[in-house]
Amino acid sequence: MNADEMLRLYDHGERDFSQVDLSREDIIQVNLTQIDFTRADLNWANLSSSDFSGANFSRADLTHTRIISAKLIGVNLIHTDLSYTDLSWANLNSANLLHADLSHGNLSKSSLTNTNFSYANLQNCNLTGANFTGANFTRADLRGADLSGVILTGADFTRADLSQANLQGCDLTEANLNCADLTNCQLRSADLSEAILQGANLEKANLRGANFTGAILRNTNVNQVKLSELKIKLSNKNKIIFWGADLREANLQNSNLKNTIFCYTLLEKTNLVETCLHRGSLIDAYLLSADLKGASLRNSVLNGVNLKGTTMPDGSIHP
Repeated sequence: MNADEMLRLYDHGERDFSQVDLSREDIIQVNLTQIDFTRADLNWANLSSSDFSGANFSRADLTHTRIISAKLIGVNLIHTDLSYTDLSWANLNSANLLHADLSHGNLSKSSLTNTNFSYANLQNCNLTGANFTGANFTRADLRGADLSGVILTGADFTRADLSQANLQGCDLTEANLNCADLTNCQLRSADLSEAILQGANLEKANLRGANFTGAILRNTNVNQVKLSELKIKLSNKNKIIFWGADLREANLQNSNLKNTIFCYTLLEKTNLVETCLHRGSLIDAYLLSADLKGASLRNSVLNGVNLKGTTMPDGSIHP
C-alpha cells in the first residue's frame, strides 16, 4: 500500500491500518486523527506536520522516521520503536510511550507535558528545549541523554537511570527522583528545589551551582560530590533533609546548612570546615574523623552523635 491509497481509504472512513507497510512514504500535513497503525511499518517515512491525535502506533516500526512538528496528543506509542526518529517540535502531550524505544532520537523543542515514558529507552536522546512538565519517567533509561535546560517541573523519575545524562540548567522543581541513578550526571546550575531525592545515587555527579533548597535527600549517596558549591537558601520552613544519606568524604566546606536534618547520616571524614549548622538535627549521625573546624553548631541537636576522632569547631580532636 502506498500513501495515496491509504489516504483515500481514510477519507472513506477506514481507520484500521494495522500492520500496513508504509515505509519511506511521505504523509505530510494531513489529518489522520484516531488512525490505527498498530504494528505498522513506517520506518524512514516522513510524517511531518500531520495531526495524529488519538492515534494508535503501538508496536509500530518508526525507526529513522521524520515526525517533525506533528500533533500526537494522547497517542498510543506503547512498545513502539522510535529509535533514531526526529520528533523535534512535535506535540506529544499526554501521549503513552510505555516501553517505547527512543534511543538516539530527537525530541528537541517538543511539548511532552504529562507524557508517560515509563520503562522507555531514551539513551543518548536529544531532549533539549523540550517541555516535560508532569511527565512520568518511572524506571526509564536516560543514560547519556541530553536534557540541558529542559523544564521538568514535577516530573517523576522514580528509579530512572540518568547516569551520565546532561541535566545542566534544568528546572527540576518538585521533581521526584526517588531511588534514581544520577551517577556521573551533569546537574550544574540545575534547580532541584523541593525535589525528592530519597535513595538517589549522586556519586561523582557535578552539582556546581545547583539549587537544592528544601530538597529531600534521605538515604542518598553523594560520595565524591562537592556540596559546598550548591545553592541552598534555607528558612525555618525550607529545610534540606539528608536523613540516612551517605555523605562520607563529601566537601561541605563553607556551606549554609542551617535547619538541615542529618539524622542517621554517614559523615565520616566529611569536610564541614566553617559550615553553618545552626538549628541542625544530627541525631545519631556518624561523624568519625570528620572536620568541624570553625563550624557553627549553635542550637543544633547532637544526641547520639559519633564524634570519635572528629576535629571540633575549636580545632581540638575528639577522643
